[in-house]
Amino acid sequence: MSEKIRLGVIGCGQFMSRQHIQTIARSENLSLYYLADQDRQRLEQVSSFYKPNKTTTQWRDVVEDPDVDILVAGIVPKFHPDIVKAALEKRKPIYVEKPLSENLFDGKAIQELSDQYDVPVAVGFNRRFAPVTQYMKKAFQSADRPITIFYRICDDDRIRPPSQNWKKQDRLLIEIVHIFDLLYYLIQAEPVSVYAVESRFNDALITIKFSDNSNATILSSSWGSLAQPKERLEAILDRASMEMDDFVEVRSYGKTGLSAKQCFPGRAYDRCDNSHVEAFAADGWAAMLKMRQFYYRAMQESGVLEDSSNMRAWENAKELLGAPPVPQVNYTSDKGWGIALEEFCERVIEKEKPANAGPVDSNRTIACAIAARNSIETGKPVVLSQSDWTV
Repeated sequence: MSEKIRLGVIGCGQFMSRQHIQTIARSENLSLYYLADQDRQRLEQVSSFYKPNKTTTQWRDVVEDPDVDILVAGIVPKFHPDIVKAALEKRKPIYVEKPLSENLFDGKAIQELSDQYDVPVAVGFNRRFAPVTQYMKKAFQSADRPITIFYRICDDDRIRPPSQNWKKQDRLLIEIVHIFDLLYYLIQAEPVSVYAVESRFNDALITIKFSDNSNATILSSSWGSLAQPKERLEAILDRASMEMDDFVEVRSYGKTGLSAKQCFPGRAYDRCDNSHVEAFAADGWAAMLKMRQFYYRAMQESGVLEDSSNMRAWENAKELLGAPPVPQVNYTSDKGWGIALEEFCERVIEKEKPANAGPVDSNRTIACAIAARNSIETGKPVVLSQSDWTV
């Protein structure tokens, strides 16, 4: 491209600064033109390193700037609909983190505006773009239906500082929307019913039936251990099967054209020890397990897991994690963050349709999350229809 795409970024918290802002800084085609965050101290810290052209504490300043080509937003989800609607009114394409909204009313309104103005909206379901996902998708595309999947995604919420307490709310809407989208992307069939049970809040089993008779069960919990890899997929295909661990290793059994074992490199981060990148490429799951157990010990010995509001505990953790430190462990595998953002920006500028998830895809996941919560409360399956999430 003759000129870099000028991005206006709204939010520079932990996730945004470690993912999207770093992607922009490394890109040959993207430029961090405008950066906004209501926390002035955080804004100054991030700006001093990544040096955007302009900064502000007001997100509307970024939306209204005529020199901004594309917007990128990731803050507390309740503000996402207002930002996206304002962007669409200004005819600016926007990449917004999940969830797009906390309800289907706002989600459908955004879909309508996006269609009316013919302005693209991408939602941050990055797992579609992970190298592991693209590798697995070949097997899913060639497999006879139905397909049966088990997916585990477990965290330890004790690691979250008070500023991230909103992430401890309903996990179905905050986190598991990622998996609802990934399952749809791999199976390529619409969800038709959801049945869920919960042992305690944010500790659930969710079973989804799809229109092609495929079934998937998700084990979702915030009561897990940092010492264990966060995500795992097991799929039964046509007289073949597949296992994926934390986006660093895939094992295939009886599937023609795929290796018995394939490992994938990790994602590198600024000012971090990035030895995990090649370690994952060489040893996959074993390297991830070793790193997670190291990270778990540091969080445990520092006192963070006992009290994540204790700033001294976080200082202890920094010392235990080394200098430079290993990255935040949930970010170490490559889950497609960088590829997803660059795909959207480059396609939009070239007037092509991006491959990213859009408002309809996001609304589908919100409908699944709402159905799962309703199923937990009623003890009954909830039937879904495409009219639930499309205008």
